[in-house]
Amino acid sequence: MKPTALFFTILVLPFSTYTRAQSLRNDAVVSVQDLALPGKAVKAFTKGTELLTKGNAAASVEHFLKAIELAPACYRPYHNLALAYLRLGQLDAAAKNFQKSIDLTKSAFAPSLFGLSMILYKRADFADAKLLVDQGLADDPASTIGKYCLGLIQYSLGHLADSERSALDAMAHGGESDAYILLAQIHERTNNPTAVLADVQSYLKLSPNGALRPSALELLHRAQLQLAPQSASLH
Repeated sequence: MKPTALFFTILVLPFSTYTRAQSLRNDAVVSVQDLALPGKAVKAFTKGTELLTKGNAAASVEHFLKAIELAPACYRPYHNLALAYLRLGQLDAAAKNFQKSIDLTKSAFAPSLFGLSMILYKRADFADAKLLVDQGLADDPASTIGKYCLGLIQYSLGHLADSERSALDAMAHGGESDAYILLAQIHERTNNPTAVLADVQSYLKLSPNGALRPSALELLHRAQLQLAPQSASLH
């Protein structure tokens, strides 16, 4: 699986203070960083964020670069610029800017840790990706996207029971619909087509036009094929 549009939407940082549960250490960092963002930088950052959230990552880049030029000590533009580059498939540039955000916040801003972890995940560096996610969840233990990222990594490592717990935890904390597809993949690997059907149906109900719809339909088709002989044998 790969990070989806929902992943980017959740991790995009608006100008307003990040509202997820944070440690006092994170709050202190955020407060200091807010003071480092002058008016012209705010304008550039806000415009870039608007474009990014509307799906125009390419156009958002120049605005984030302008914000960085005006406020090089602020982590916010680096974080969203990294997301823009990630959307554009420029992994090296994304990793560089996530790392800059991490450095500026002294590893206290969980979303940048999650973002960088997904680049390592895409590069099949699962062990280091997990270290970053674990660090982010230590700062923000209620993070839905963090738990989802952890589940993806655990699945890729073959730790299916742990991955299932992480997916269920993600849904329990915030209704992470993409986690249903992760569950479906887990249930497919554990030869439970009935559960796959239920997982996919739940995903399609919550996100009928979601980014993972093609994967959902493929999983649904394979589960139906697997169940068909079983159904026929009952008649």
